Amino acid sequence: MKEPAIFLVDDDDDDVYLARLTFAAHFPEWTLTSFDDGQALIDHFATHPDNALPDLIILDLNMPRLTGFETLTILKRHPKWKKVPVAILSTSSNIDDQTRSQAMGACTFLVKPPSVDQLALLISEGKSICDSGQ
Repeated sequence: MKEPAIFLVDDDDDDVYLARLTFAAHFPEWTLTSFDDGQALIDHFATHPDNALPDLIILDLNMPRLTGFETLTILKRHPKWKKVPVAILSTSSNIDDQTRSQAMGACTFLVKPPSVDQLALLISEGKSICDSGQ
C-alpha cells in the first residue's frame, strides 16, 4: 500500500518546523513536502503536470503572494487539482473563515495547536475526515 504524500503550504518557518517534527515523530512513513506559499504550490503543479498528486494538501490561510483562500480557489477550479482534499490549518479560529473554507471546498478546518502531540492528533483526525469525504 502506498504511503500518504502530504503537501504543506505555510510561510511560517516555525510552523513548518513544528509540522516536520510532528510528521517525524507520529507519521514517519508519510512523505511531507512543504511550500512557502500558495504560489509556490501552484507553480509546482504547473511545472510538474505528470507528477502524482498528493493525498492531502494542508493549507495555511495567511500567506504572501497567494493567500490560502486564493490558492484554494485556484485548486478547486482546476479539473485535475480539484480532486485533492485540502485541509485548512490556520491560527484563525474565526467561524467565518471556517465556513468560507468549507464552502470553497476544503474538507476540514483546523486551528494550529501549540504542541507536536496536539498537531499530530489534529492531522490524524483531519486526514480521516478528508478521506471519508471522498
